[in-house]
Amino acid sequence: MIPNQWYPVCIDRELGRRPLALRRMGRNLVAWRAPDGIPVVMDDRCPHRGTALSGGRIRDGQLECPWHGFRYDASGVCRRIPCEGPDAKIPRGLAAPPYIVEERHGLVWLFWHPEAPKVEAPIPLPPVPWFEEFQDDDPTDARAAIDWPVNHVRSVEANFDVHHFPFVHGSVVPGLGHRVDPYEVRVEGTSIRTHGSLRREGKQKGFDFRVDFEAPTLVLLEFSGIVFVVADCPIDEYNTRRIVAYRQTWVRLPWIGRALSWIMMMADWKLLQNRQDLRVAAAQRPRLPDTGVEHLVHADAGTAAYRKLRHRLLREAGVEVAHPGDSTAVRGARSA
Repeated sequence: MIPNQWYPVCIDRELGRRPLALRRMGRNLVAWRAPDGIPVVMDDRCPHRGTALSGGRIRDGQLECPWHGFRYDASGVCRRIPCEGPDAKIPRGLAAPPYIVEERHGLVWLFWHPEAPKVEAPIPLPPVPWFEEFQDDDPTDARAAIDWPVNHVRSVEANFDVHHFPFVHGSVVPGLGHRVDPYEVRVEGTSIRTHGSLRREGKQKGFDFRVDFEAPTLVLLEFSGIVFVVADCPIDEYNTRRIVAYRQTWVRLPWIGRALSWIMMMADWKLLQNRQDLRVAAAQRPRLPDTGVEHLVHADAGTAAYRKLRHRLLREAGVEVAHPGDSTAVRGARSA
């Protein structure tokens, strides 16, 4: 994980009247809403005896531990110890400090840094990543989330891999070419912009695509009138929470457009991604990034750009990066 970055931990509508247990960033977390509606994320552990706070409930605007009824407010301060009475002096160390979170674009984002939540994060914070053209108020959006048994870096890389389409998805989308040409990749700060065409040999016209990236894990994909954003968040080393926001541009009437977006999202999400893509992604070895040698080609230029950008951001954050052989080298690459 790249430190000092925003990661999407859940869809905002997942937070309701009960605490929500989350496994993110290799940690057990609990998410809930304070009385003012602001999302709160803490370690899912009561500092008293270590039980999971997510098994408790929200009472009087505070998170109540299910074991002994200790209560914690949105700032993590313990406000009630029932067994000691209403006038009990509460020890300063009996606290559950919250993480830095923001609710943006229909998602709850957590600002990740290695000592979180105990140490203050750098100020000012970077903006929460998003794509300007994918505005929040579009009435035709559809959203879903699922867990993938794949490392989050491998999951992001899979978004750039377009030339697998005719081989993995040929039974569902027949007639796709296998030649990636033209293909351009451009790196702008912490963003990557790619566009190209997947065409049949000897044909000038193909299946146009666009794949854009915003660090650390946000990807926008566009294919012939279908646009969707994939927001990946690490669960642990070997698993990723994938959140997708889906939009079609053909029908703009709110109810009909959203229904069509939902149908197309389910077709893509359930059939193409979670049956076909996942089958090959989960079989990739090695399972972790930066642990093996791969020989990339021109059609992998987007993946190579992402790897180089990720390594740069890790170094800038003071994280040592391993470079196994020529795993980020692109043979015959041509990028803008």
